[in-house]
Parts: sequence; structure tokens; C-alpha cells
Amino acid sequence: MASEVAAFLLKEKLQNLSADQTIIYPKLKGRISTAINNLQQLLTSLKDTAEDQVSERTKLLSTIYSAEDTIDTYLLRRAQQRLKDLVPLWSQKKVSKGLKKFNGEFMDLPFFSSLKKDQPQPQPLQSKVIGNVGTATSREGGSTHRWEKISHLLDLESEAVVQKQDMEELVKDLIQEEQEFRVHPVVGSGGSGKTTMVRLVYDRADIKRHFECRAWVCVSMDFKFRDVVVDLIEQVSITRLSGIDHMGDDILAEMLLKALMEKRYLIVLDDVWKVKDWHKLTISLPDSQNGSRVIVTTRYEEVAELADLWGNPLRLHQIRDAERWELLKKQVGKCEAELGEFEDRIMAKCHYSPLDIVLMGGVLSSTESSEWPKIIAKLRSPHEGRFHKLPPRLKVCFLYLGLFPKALEVPVRRLLWLWLSEGFLSPTPAERKMKLEPEDLADICFEILVRRKLIEVTKWKLDGTPKTCRMLGVMHDFFSPKSVGSGLFYIHDNETEPPKSYKIRRFVEYLESEKISDDSVDENLRSFVSFNNKVRGKANRDIGTFFKSLVGKKGFALLKVLDLEGVYKPMLSEIVGKLLLLRFLGLRSTVLDSIPSAVGRLPCLETLDLKHTNVTALPNSIWKAKYLRHLYMNEVHIDAFFQKLTKSSLSNLQTLRGLYVSNEKVVTNGLDRLVNLRKLGLTCHKKSVKAAINWVLLLPNLHSLKLRSIDEFGKPSNIELVSLEKQTKLCNLYLLGKLVNPVSLSGVLPSCLRKVTLSMLALDEDPMPVLGKLPELSILRLFADSYLGSEMTCDVGGFPKLRVLKLWMLDRLRIWTVKEGTMPIVQEVEIRGCDQLRIDGIEHLQSLKELILTCMPEEFTETIKRGIERKLYIK
Repeated sequence: MASEVAAFLLKEKLQNLSADQTIIYPKLKGRISTAINNLQQLLTSLKDTAEDQVSERTKLLSTIYSAEDTIDTYLLRRAQQRLKDLVPLWSQKKVSKGLKKFNGEFMDLPFFSSLKKDQPQPQPLQSKVIGNVGTATSREGGSTHRWEKISHLLDLESEAVVQKQDMEELVKDLIQEEQEFRVHPVVGSGGSGKTTMVRLVYDRADIKRHFECRAWVCVSMDFKFRDVVVDLIEQVSITRLSGIDHMGDDILAEMLLKALMEKRYLIVLDDVWKVKDWHKLTISLPDSQNGSRVIVTTRYEEVAELADLWGNPLRLHQIRDAERWELLKKQVGKCEAELGEFEDRIMAKCHYSPLDIVLMGGVLSSTESSEWPKIIAKLRSPHEGRFHKLPPRLKVCFLYLGLFPKALEVPVRRLLWLWLSEGFLSPTPAERKMKLEPEDLADICFEILVRRKLIEVTKWKLDGTPKTCRMLGVMHDFFSPKSVGSGLFYIHDNETEPPKSYKIRRFVEYLESEKISDDSVDENLRSFVSFNNKVRGKANRDIGTFFKSLVGKKGFALLKVLDLEGVYKPMLSEIVGKLLLLRFLGLRSTVLDSIPSAVGRLPCLETLDLKHTNVTALPNSIWKAKYLRHLYMNEVHIDAFFQKLTKSSLSNLQTLRGLYVSNEKVVTNGLDRLVNLRKLGLTCHKKSVKAAINWVLLLPNLHSLKLRSIDEFGKPSNIELVSLEKQTKLCNLYLLGKLVNPVSLSGVLPSCLRKVTLSMLALDEDPMPVLGKLPELSILRLFADSYLGSEMTCDVGGFPKLRVLKLWMLDRLRIWTVKEGTMPIVQEVEIRGCDQLRIDGIEHLQSLKELILTCMPEEFTETIKRGIERKLYIK
């Protein structure tokens, strides 16, 4: 596992280096080619070799890591020399000597010398990842529908591993009329389906109807009382609370108690390991004699018995032999006769666990039946088997997820950015021919890992695409320690000692870890990722000290990834300018007021994330960054003194979000040169709106547009909208401003739109006839004063793919007519602050699952409830 991943990453580096046009030293080119061939031969052999069978694994890894250090040191020197306009010939000779040493040591390794020298040159392993994924354009346009299908299949598979009698028993206990406070422990071994079953119950419409508020937290072995309580408070509080970071644990516990006191609540405490952890949490869970319930999932009988005062925990039924066999057959989907020969051995390998059976079925379904005897004989666990079948590129992406804290719901956005910045996803020639960008590859790899049940999607966006994810707990327990042990990353958590066999390459800081010692800092560090985001109120000075020590080793550093998302005001100084290889700088939600000017001079920077900070100005040099691809800001101002962009400035930029444009010259002096953008988010002063819209029309690859027009007082201002019908890739549109001629949207919107948000447009004409004809529209949000009419009609056949509709603060709207045959698949409707509204025909929305009414008259709510005979979740 570790050897294959390390070899793959080195091979990727060497292939990128071989394509470098600045390589002029002939011997270096030859040695790069030799090293690539050696690594390819190693990778081909490792496909069928268990990790513990690799002789001298430690020496093999050390040899690979040493070569990687040589290459990265060369890249650093090259970056330094480019700043001085020097040709790095001396550095090329040095890296050539390093590769000569690597090739020699590699050939001498016992494992390598035993390989067959005459085996044919294989096709690049990473090309197999592509599969039938289509072009970038076709994927971009169909992501929502693809994920809808995947989500549906995942739901079916979840239901397959759950015993319906267990689930119905739990539901019955939760919604019974008994008003006493009850705790319902669910106990079972790892992989038995506890969490899967409870999640299915938690998401049921009848459960949502029964409880006023619900919250779900994962407790896990790494229980921290403060983190769990804060998470619960944030889920059950209606208003956003401030000052939590400065409160003590006792105050937080009391705050949670008060927040739950008057509500009928359902709390899920998932994966509780210790009795003392359960007892500590009980002080914040009030018994208000109103039918509130708590579900505790655990692997341990003593936790289950002490949590339930009635001594009747739900012990998951073992699925019967016939059910196991049916589940396995369904997952494999072929060769039933041959499969039957191995039934007993397979079940023993799976320990009769439903999750393991699903995983094993996936392993066998993706291989020929002739290979089954060998696979079953060698396989130690289904988790390992599913992982072993992955190509190297997917293996490293999966293992990387293990650096996140167990059970943490990881933003998919953050995970994919880190994959890209680490250099895991360089497109192959075949992928470049398909016009697949690295970002497309990240989406593809994530999708494959979800399909193969190695990554669990924990939250979904409104449009049905993944929002957060995590590695399953049993897999995290298995794979994360192995990754640490092999040197892929090191987790600094006050408990784990730094590795002695390998230098630290990726440093991961967990919550509440003590000050980072100089002994942990190594000049070979490639990544620093922090999750120390619970300590607020004082600037984090340890970060600054850490980097001074890191850079002080050689004067520069090899760091490529610096992810401080959520760390409170990390103290960054101009020394960050010494990180010449830095590709990712993640400062989201750090509440920083400014960033060092040196950030703008980082020559390799690809992603700069300043969202949810107080940064309002950037160094001018950032606008000349050649390799920057993604720039997220928080209303950063650019004025008329903005430097004119050159042709090479920001030529690779794909995302530009959070920019405030005060003057049209800012657009005409250079922003309109940025024609490769996929995502654009602008707030414009009324003087610059026209120039901004003309620029939008020049963007052929635009996928997402957020455009706000405001005046000098921050209030919505005029916006003259032109036809966007030629923007054939535009899927997401957000418009805020007052239309100059607010008559109709006819002839304005492209047919490819999937998500539309309109605010303050002051439309005179009912927009529903036009919007209803958009064939791909999945989400529609009509916010305050987007429509000023009194009547709105959704006609027969309209909105064929709409899933979510939100109507907010349409003060003049009196009648909304819903005709039979409109919105055939809508699932969620939210109405907020429409005081005069009456709905005619809402019963025609047969697929509607959730109706959310906020700040609506009580009479309106009661009328709606009486008019809908079927059971529907209304809140």
C-alpha cells in the first residue's frame, strides 16, 4: 500500500519534470526516463503483492522519499533562480546525480531485483481512472443528474443492509405518545449497520414531523465535550449565536440545556465509546416530559445498558444466512453458481457483517470469476480488498482523507482542493485530449470513490450534489494508522510520537494540540493542515513561530500546501514569501484582517481562499500571478488605480469570487482579459455594471455567475440585463439589482440553467411561464421583491426537473396557482414572509416531501395543513 502510493507520487513528479522545456542537461533527461521505467515496473508488480510481502519495505520507501526530496529541492532552487533570471544548469546537474543514485539503489533492492525484467511495458495505470466519464463539457452539464442516480443507488444499498424489523421497532419507540424522556441505545459491532439504520430513521418524514428540532453528532473515541456541545447548540438554535468561543464548558452546557428545554427534540449521539462520555453529556439533555428522545449508537454493551434506564437496548438482529446470500448475490450481480462455491469462505472473511458483505461484493463484481479463488485466499478484509482494487491515483486520494479527524464531515470542496494542490491529479495525455482539467479529474476520482463505497457522502447540496463527506469509521480505524506509519502524513495530537523511520512530509495539527515543537519541524515538510479551530479569542502565534523555524533551516521551504481553514487569526508574516513552491493557501474563516504583501509574489500559487475573512484589499502583485486558478475573496475592493493586466496575468484563472468593482475602468483595463473563467462572483457599483455584463458575454466557459448591483449606500441599484442565451454552459445564475426595464425574462435566460436565484429585480410580469420552460432547472429561489405582481401561475408541464422552490418576502403576491401536472418531481418548497399569499392547488404537488413555512400567518399554515390529506413534513 505505502510503497505503491509513494512510487506513484514520485512517478508523477518525474513525468511532470520530463515535460519541462527548461531541462537542457542531456544526462538528466535520460535518468528521468530510466527512473520512470523503473517505477512503472515496480507499480505493475505491486498490483498483485501484499504490502507485508515487500522485502525491505522501509528501505524502499526511504529510497523513494530521498529521490522525491532531490526533485523538490531542485524545483525550489529553480524557483529561486527564476527570480534572478538565471538558467538553472548547475541545479540540473545536481538533480541528475541524485537520480543516478536513486536508480542505482533501486536496482540493488532485493525486491526489485526479483522482478521479471522481460515483462511487457504496461499502459499507464492512471489512464484507467477515466472510464466512460465523457468530456469536461458533458460532465459539467450533467453532474446533478449523475449524482441523483448515485444517491438513489446508495439509498437502496443502505436499505439492503438494514433489518426492517429493527428500523420499524426504533421508529415505533420514538414516536409513541409517551411523554417521558427516553434514551434508545442501538448496539452492534463495527460495520453491523447501526449508523446506516439510524440515519434512515432520522431522515424519515414522519420523524421530522414528530420532533420540533433534531441534531446529529458523532462522539467517537476522540470525544471532546466542548466540540460536541457546540455542535449541538449550532444545530438546535434558531438564531446564529456569537461569543461561544469565549465561554467555558459549564456555560455551554447550560446554554444547550436551555435551548432544548421547551422543545420536543431528537438527538443522535453516534458512536459513543465510553460510559463516562455518555454521563458527561447527560447533564445537557433536559427531561421536559414532552416526548423528547435520544438515540445512542455504540459498539459496547456497557454503554448501551447504562444509557437505557429501562435496560432494553436495541441489539441489531443478525441477518439470516439466506439474507446474507441474497445480499452478496445482489452486490456481485453475476456467476451465481461459481459464487456459491465460496459462500462459506466469503462469509467468514466478512465476519457476517452486512457492510463487509457489500464491500466484498463490490470487489468480486469488478473482477473475473476465474480470479475469485486467488482474491478470496489472499484477502484479509473486505476493506483492504476494495482498496487493493483501486489504481494508484485513487489509492492516494482515498488514503489522504485519513488525515482528517475521524467522523469529521469534510467539505468536498476542501478535500478536492487539497488533492489538486498536492499534485495527485495531473492529467495524462489521453485526459488532456478529452479536454479534462485537473478540477474535472478531482470530481471524477471523488465520484468513483463514492460509488465504490470508500467515501460516504454525509450532506447533500440543494441541487443534489455532495456537500460534505467522510471516511467510514471502520475504514478510518484501519487505514489512517497505516498511512501515518508509512510516512504519508503525521498527526500531531499530543498522543502520537513523530515517526523515526521517515521525515515528516505532511504535518496535520488536530484540535487542542500543544505548541508545536521545533523538533517536529523538518525542512522536507510539504504540507501543513490544521484543524485547531476551536480555540478563539486570541491570535494564533504558534503558526508564525512554526514557519520561522521551518524557513530558517535553509532560508526557503518546500511547502506546497498551507491549509489553516477555521484557525483563529493565524499570525502570518512576510516570511510566507519564502514559500516559493506554495500552491494552496487556505485562510477561509480565519477572520484575518489582512494578508502579507508577499502572498502576491508567490510564483507557484494556484488557490488563494480568503472567504469569510475581513480582508478587503489584496497586494497589487496578486493580479500578475501566472498560475493562479482559484481566487475566493470577501468583497475585496478594486478601484480605478487597478493596474492594467498583461496577456499573461491570471491567464489560468478559473474561479474569481467575492470581488467588488467600483469603476468600469477596472473592467476595461484588464478584467475583461480574463476569458477562461468558469465561476465568477461580482458586486458592482452601479457605474460599473454595464461594463461587467459586457465582460460576462465574453466568457465562453462560464458555468456559474453571481452578479450584484449596489449603490454607494449598499442598497440594490439598477442593472440592465441583456440576453444570456448564448452562454451555453451557464448552469448557476444569481442576480441582485433593480432591472431598468422590469417587464419580462423572455429571451434572456439560457436553456442550460439548473439553479436560478433572483433578488430585488422588481419584475412586473409573472416570471413562472418563462422559468417553467427551462428544461434543466432544478432549484429556483425568488427572493425579496424579485416579483412585484399579485398573481403567479405554474402551468401544466412546467418545471419538469425542479426539485427545490423558495419564495421569500414577496410582499405583493396574493395568489399562487399550482396547476395539475406542473413540478412533477419537486421535493421541497419553502415560503417565507409572504404575508398576503394564498395557494390554489398545492395538493397537485404529489412528490413534495417537505414544506417549510417561516414567518407566515398562523391562519395560512392551518389552511395548508387542512388542504393536504397525505402526510407531509411541514415546519
